[in-house]
Amino acid sequence: MTSNGPYTQSYNFTHMFDIPDLRGSLPKKAYCPNSIMDIIDKHPDMTYMRHMLNISNLADLYGKQQANFTLFVPSDQMLGKEAENLFINMDDSSARHIVKSSTLNRKITSDILEYSPSIFMLTQDSPNRLFITNLKGRTYINNEATIIHKDMQASNGIIHVIDKLIIPETL
Repeated sequence: MTSNGPYTQSYNFTHMFDIPDLRGSLPKKAYCPNSIMDIIDKHPDMTYMRHMLNISNLADLYGKQQANFTLFVPSDQMLGKEAENLFINMDDSSARHIVKSSTLNRKITSDILEYSPSIFMLTQDSPNRLFITNLKGRTYINNEATIIHKDMQASNGIIHVIDKLIIPETL
């Protein structure tokens, strides 16, 4: 028996939500070999940055061959466990600002960063810039973060590992 009334069983499609997907899980996303995103995806000490790139929808941009960036990535060991709640509860807008504030538009090696005692560099997040200083053989960013591993070469840029998260002033 069928009815054309508004509350009939013929309009109830909830039984279809219980059917498991027979296609299985989605395949793991493959990035360009040796790209910035490929290195971050495979590195065990860059999980927080991987999480931020994924929720900000910037992972594809950093995985493309045509990209030409310098990215300052915080080390998971240096951030510690107390930062875990910050990253788990982060929204996509905050993640996008943090990632773009940690990115320079060209490949900037440590030689260029260490050439001057102090320099301002523009980031991809246009109102924000990085103040880079060199004191006693150490390179500091915004007088807070220190570069601990320099010049991790990627096919589409350079990664510098830092000890603190670069948080933009506008956030």
